[in-house]
Amino acid sequence: MSILTRKQSMLVAAAITSRTFYKSRGSSLSCCQAFVPTPFHAIRPTSNAIQLPTSSSSRQLSFTADETILNIELPAKTGPRNGLHRHTIYADDSHPLRIYSRSPSAHAKPWLSPSSARSILLLHGRTWSSQPVFDLRTAENDEKQQSLLQSLSDLGFRAYALDLRGFGETPRDTDKLGNGGYTTPRRCVQDVKCAIDWITNRHHHEVESNKTNKENSSDDPTVINPKPALLGWSQGALVAQLYAQQHASTISDLVLFGSIYDPRVIYPRKPLYDPSGRLVGSTPDNKPPAPQIPNTDIAALEDFTLPGTICDEAAMAFSSLALTVDPIKVAWDDLHEFNVANPALIHVPTMVICGSQDPYVSWEAQRELYERLGTEDRVWCVLPGCDHAAHILKARKMFVRSVVGFLLRKEGF
Repeated sequence: MSILTRKQSMLVAAAITSRTFYKSRGSSLSCCQAFVPTPFHAIRPTSNAIQLPTSSSSRQLSFTADETILNIELPAKTGPRNGLHRHTIYADDSHPLRIYSRSPSAHAKPWLSPSSARSILLLHGRTWSSQPVFDLRTAENDEKQQSLLQSLSDLGFRAYALDLRGFGETPRDTDKLGNGGYTTPRRCVQDVKCAIDWITNRHHHEVESNKTNKENSSDDPTVINPKPALLGWSQGALVAQLYAQQHASTISDLVLFGSIYDPRVIYPRKPLYDPSGRLVGSTPDNKPPAPQIPNTDIAALEDFTLPGTICDEAAMAFSSLALTVDPIKVAWDDLHEFNVANPALIHVPTMVICGSQDPYVSWEAQRELYERLGTEDRVWCVLPGCDHAAHILKARKMFVRSVVGFLLRKEGF
């Protein structure tokens, strides 16, 4: 029998009280391993599963004697978007997370064969979610190759992008009364772990096949590691760095893109008491509701700082898509959890990459980040004539070739 969390137990009790049943729709579900007795086992709803009474946004719970899983239908805020694949996975606290992927386009010329395909997870930054950041396109067929998700897929990668909590199509983390709703570094790292486990499970047979064909690959520095790679951009690079410090054995490579890491910046803890002397914010249960502050079109364009590096059409498309999927600013909290970021604790192959004109990075900090890495398998790449969003500028192909070259450095292409 699985051990249920308090949140799950409440949902099960409500479901049993309602005595409402539904039949399986036959769709395959995936979840983080914490929800099942066998690691990385995907569950299909059974025909006698229990349905919770819900509103328009349905929340269903499949429950049997041995398995428990939530099936939550997340909104598709931007519609089909010409074949964008949407996946829903579940974190260790039952919260749903949105992951995106794309199939190779008709004109794709993959560098990797299906037998040697690599997986990679992309993490967005502080303000905007995965769709505008990693899947921008001004044409349905992406003929200008503006989507990093599509470009990597066309090259033969199994590319995925995650919406962290409160971003894009992943809902905020609130209780029934609307309290909480904050996004924290520690929770992001835990959710990335669930996403990496899901990707590993999804391509489990490919990984095992590669292991069989390349025995003792873990002891050979010249052999490609078949585990997923992890790329984080901006503040997402800090999340990726924390993840690599804690879960190095689950990833093959780390790409820190436009990282805002700076050892001189110390994020302060918030006071435990408000001006009235009331204890606040010490636990998730007594945090007030997160503020609902609208994002703006000006904020959506502030990452583009160099004249001539991005066309007006792409900049306006980014702004429109960003405000569609992220109309409300995410409420970050407990940023002091970033203070434990330490390059010396990273022991996986790492690429540090940024634009030469990036206004958000410190060159002294970038140098220290690179030099203090705890791995000798490392690369520091500077992209000339680029600012913070190099992956969607006119020079984006230079960014893609640099990252792919690092990921395939042991194989060649």
